[in-house]
Order: sequence, then structure tokens, then C-alpha cells
Amino acid sequence: MPAHTEDLVEKLHGVPNPIRGSTEVETTEEDECTSLIQNEGKSRMWSPPLRWYVPVEPVAFGYICCIVMTLPLIQFYMYDKIAEGYGGVNKTTADPCSPGADNSSDAKLEAKIQSKAADYTIFLIFTSTFPGILQTILLGSLSDRYGRKLSMLLPISGLLSKLIVYVFVFELDLPLGYLFIGNAIEGFSGGFGTMLTAIFGCAADITPVGSKRGFRMAVIQAVMSLGSASGSLVAGIWTEEDNFKQPLYFLIALSSATLLFTIFIFPETRRDLPKGSLTVKEHFKLLKRSIQFYTKDTPDKRRWKLIVSLMTFFTSFSVELIKATVLTLYLLATPFCWGKIQITGYTAARTIIDWICILGLTYFLLRRFSEVTIAIIGCVSNVLFLALLGCAQSSVLVIVAAAFGIFSEAAPAMMRSVMSKLVSPDEQGAMFASVSTMEMVASTVLGIAATVIYKASLSFFPGLIFVILAGVIFITVLMLGALSYSLKKSSSQLSQTITVTVD
Repeated sequence: MPAHTEDLVEKLHGVPNPIRGSTEVETTEEDECTSLIQNEGKSRMWSPPLRWYVPVEPVAFGYICCIVMTLPLIQFYMYDKIAEGYGGVNKTTADPCSPGADNSSDAKLEAKIQSKAADYTIFLIFTSTFPGILQTILLGSLSDRYGRKLSMLLPISGLLSKLIVYVFVFELDLPLGYLFIGNAIEGFSGGFGTMLTAIFGCAADITPVGSKRGFRMAVIQAVMSLGSASGSLVAGIWTEEDNFKQPLYFLIALSSATLLFTIFIFPETRRDLPKGSLTVKEHFKLLKRSIQFYTKDTPDKRRWKLIVSLMTFFTSFSVELIKATVLTLYLLATPFCWGKIQITGYTAARTIIDWICILGLTYFLLRRFSEVTIAIIGCVSNVLFLALLGCAQSSVLVIVAAAFGIFSEAAPAMMRSVMSKLVSPDEQGAMFASVSTMEMVASTVLGIAATVIYKASLSFFPGLIFVILAGVIFITVLMLGALSYSLKKSSSQLSQTITVTVD
């Protein structure tokens, strides 16, 4: 092979040509994808991790389990405190599924208490989320310079500080307004947005471009979903008898163990970090990087691919979030009338079964299909789940819908992998910061909007919100189809360029 041809192959692939002297260079699907995403001359090559296994999953599980378990715990506590101010509620006559419940004075009082508790919940979410949006963008970009570990330690420390504030409120029987202090501390430490940026940034650091990265991110997403399901189920069972202090001390112990594990055991996954400190001007440049992905194009025309990928991630993740928010209210009401243990058990079982199937199928599908194709399969599964759930009139159909939606949570994990391939190793933190920011915006704004739509449609079609979400996911499928076609077309053109024959 002529020297200039070898140099061309090395430049397009971003790696030394491993087949010098062979008669033909045969490109694979992974090679083609790799060449599409490299930013030549701007990034360092991926290097193997410090050890065979970098324990991202235990950190992700501990943190998410604490976050999810805290929410119902504090909601139940606020409900009881507000109810005490009204003299309590006779819950035996306030069953929403019992005859004449709508006219019950206790039922009306319970509705008033729930409304006030919901107001507190909304303000708590805003207090911890909005300060974290700017922090996520800044810390995500800084993690490319200073490493991922710092961006993990700050959110975990903020979570632990919030829980300690909650202990003082519980033990001293302080007014509910003091809870906002803990949430504000958590928000200014970066919150879950910064933590997710660090977690998936680590996954990109320790995996090569290709199917291994997509599968590892799916595993991390599965572990986080398992932590979420476990936290929700444990909180539902533990607080069944109005026991709030014991699970709170358990959460403090779990978050402390996660913090110590991260400090002493978890390795730094960023290599060859630059020496010296950054100036104020350089800090602002790093902050701009999370936005410039979507405003400034590169020679390989990656900007529109990132925009489409972010839009599809936003819609698929938002639908999952809204679905989880509204499903509890939907199953509590008629005609289902499920209890708290039934709902948390259904959610936990569906999460565990879904992710076992997703990981098994993804492991084999990634050998033949791209992440975009798998995301499309997940979205189709989600459309079927949402459509059946919205039209369900019995508990049997709710279970049937879950069977059709067994692959519905695959899309967000796959789109994270796709977006990580479109940027260089030095841009992973900034890119995941933009993704996590979208997650935080979705968790605060869309959850409220979905609840409003659900309440407005209760009188004529309670399942309307799920039908609307099915339509959103259908649009997402169309966007993913366009992205898949473009990537395959680019890969085909690249294959014609780099397939050569030796004289």
C-alpha cells in the first residue's frame, strides 16, 4: 500500500493502520462509525482503564437509590405534618374508590391536604433543581479539565448535607420551611444533573467507541433504574406505618458509604489532565462549550446530528419521566384503585424485568445493529405501551401494556452512547453537561405540565396524557429514522473512500 494511502486510512480512522501489507482494507460498521465521529487533531486517543473494572455502577446505584427513596419519604412526612394542622384525616372514609367518596368531608379535606403537600413538593424540586442547572453546565465542562471524580464528590456531599438538614427538621419538629435549606445546599452542589454528567462521562472515558460503550451505558442505566425501583419500593414499605426517622438514618448511612467509596476506591478516569489552574476567561470558555455543540459546526457536519440526537434524547427521557409521574395517580383512581404497595411493586417488577430483557437483547443486537436502530426499537415498544395504557379499562390491560413496553426504556441509554461518539474525549464532560441540563429542565417543567394535563382530562378521558405521549414518541421515531439514514449514507461514502487495493 502506498505511504500516502496508509496515512489517509490512519487519518480517517484516528488509529494506526493495523493491516499494512495486506491485499485489501475491509471496513466494518464500527470502523465507519468511528471515522464519522473523530475530530481530527483535537482529541487524544482512548486508552484502557487503570483496572479491568471501574466501579461506576455501585456509585450510580447508591446515589440514585438515595435520591429516589428521599422523595416519597419527604412527601409522606409533609402530608402527615400538614394533616396535623387540620386535625388529622379519617382515612377509612376517604377511600377514592368507595361509594359516595366524592361527597365525603374527609375526602375533601384530604384533597386539600394533598394540594398543599404538592405545592411544597414543587417548591422543593425548584429549590434543588434550578441552582443545579448552571452548576451542571460549569462542573460538567470543568470535569474535562479537572477530572470526573470532583464532579461526583460534590453532588454526593450535597445530598448528604440535605439529609442531615432533614434529620434536624424531623428530630426537632421544625416547620416545613426549613426543608428548603437542605434542598438549596443540594442544588448549589450540582445535584443529580452534575452526578449524571460525571457518571456517563466516566463511561465514555473507560470504553472505546463502538458496541462496548453502548452496552456499558445501558448497564449503567439499568443499575440506576434498579436503584430507583429499589428506593421507591423500600420507601413505600418502610413508611407504611408512618416510620420516617429510621429510613432517613439509613439514607444518611448509604450516602456516607457512597461518598467514602468514591473518595477511597473509585479511580480518576480522565488521563493526562492539564497542569495549572484556569483563568476566569478560560472558565467562561469552558462554560460556552456546552452550548457551542449546537451553535457552531465542524468540518464533519456534526452539529445537526447532535441537535437531532439531543431532541430525541429529550423527548424519550421526558416521556419516561412524565410516565412515572402520572402513572401513580392514574392507577390510584378508578377503575383500577390500586394500593400503594401494588403500585410500587408493579413499578419495581416492571423495571427489573424490563432491564433484564433490555440488557440481554442489547448485548446481541449491538453486534448487528447500531445504537440508533436499537433506540428506534425501544421507541416503538414505548408507543405500544403508552397507547394500550391510555385505553386500558382494567388491571389486566395494564399488565398487557407492560409486556408490550418491555423494551421501552432502551432509547435514552442508546442516545447517550450516540452523542458520546459525536464528540472528542476532551469534550465528553461538556456534552454530557448539556444532556443533564435538559434532564433537569424536563424534571421540573414537564412533570408539572403533565400533571396539569392529566387533571384537566380526568372528567372525560383520564388516559389522554398517555395517548399524547405516544404521539410524541412516534415523532421521535421519525427523527431517529432520519438520523439513521444520514449516518448510514455517510458511512457508505466513507467506505468507498478508504477501501483500497494494494498493487
